[in-house]
Amino acid sequence: MKSYERLSSREVYSNPYIRVEAHEVRHPNGKPGEYALLISPPASAVIVADGGDLLFARQPRFGAQAEVIEIVKGGACEGEEPLACAQREAREELGIEAAHWEPLGQLYEIPSLVDSPVQLFLAHGVEHVDPEEDALESVELLRVPEDVAIQGALNGQINDAVTVAALLRYGLRSGRLRLSVP
Repeated sequence: MKSYERLSSREVYSNPYIRVEAHEVRHPNGKPGEYALLISPPASAVIVADGGDLLFARQPRFGAQAEVIEIVKGGACEGEEPLACAQREAREELGIEAAHWEPLGQLYEIPSLVDSPVQLFLAHGVEHVDPEEDALESVELLRVPEDVAIQGALNGQINDAVTVAALLRYGLRSGRLRLSVP
């Protein structure tokens, strides 16, 4: 399959967390076009399992104009490895440290617009510590029984894309969800 050819790019906006670029491209079919691309640091996200419950961050999100239930998620600092990012984010947002960490793979939030993938992790063997709150974030820890959380992802009550994908992977890995192949 042919890929996109980038002909030129320009920065449209930048802040400490994200950069927006406009790219003149040639589409795989040969036609010209333009794409906006969000350049962000590599991100990590964590499903935190604690005694039959999953721990989530509930926080207001500007784009959705709503409070969103999501797993812990955030961008890496310069040179920070994905696992170290996940561990820092869990400590900062929920006040969680965990004895056991397992990778759940990676995914792209919006592959047509965002450049970096999100590395997913499962944390268990949880210890609660004081959160290292970010002055800009308003995060509330939310404890949800595992089966209720997975059902919430399936029926749309939990609707953050990374959280839904991570819950489906967790559900399959833990045996709480089963694939039925015809």
